[in-house]
Amino acid sequence: MTVSFHKFRDFFPGTGHSKDIGVGAGKNYSLNVPLNDGLDDETFCGLFRPIIQKVMDIYQPDAVVLQCGADSLSGDQLGCFNLTVKGHADCLRFLRSFSVPLMVLGGGGYTVQNVARCWTYETAVAVGVEPSPKLPYNEYYEYFGPDYIIFTSSYPQWKT
Repeated sequence: MTVSFHKFRDFFPGTGHSKDIGVGAGKNYSLNVPLNDGLDDETFCGLFRPIIQKVMDIYQPDAVVLQCGADSLSGDQLGCFNLTVKGHADCLRFLRSFSVPLMVLGGGGYTVQNVARCWTYETAVAVGVEPSPKLPYNEYYEYFGPDYIIFTSSYPQWKT
């Protein structure tokens, strides 16, 4: 079973319509959830949780592979969504609640500082650790100013 939450309209390669449900032996094993610009944490989690709950209930997978595209974060150079690191990670936290083996992969993300924040926080969530919001000093510390924290903000005026 494949479930994809993604930008749909006017976005390369233009696939992923909600009517694309798989072909041949894979028919009905593909669920596409096309999303609009400006999607925020509340809206995304409000879609993600019930959809994934239903998929887990029906298909009862032995394992899950989760690809965490950081281009969905607010402020991404190429992305168009308005998610925060915390909202993004909430979906990972929800999947962990099913207690099935979970492989977490990175992917997407074109604002390097936010990708690093996202994957750092999600790695912590994946192993059940709550990291300090303050970033430790390192050779790249200056890239994370002015706040030097692991979390990102959304744009309050940009809602769907």
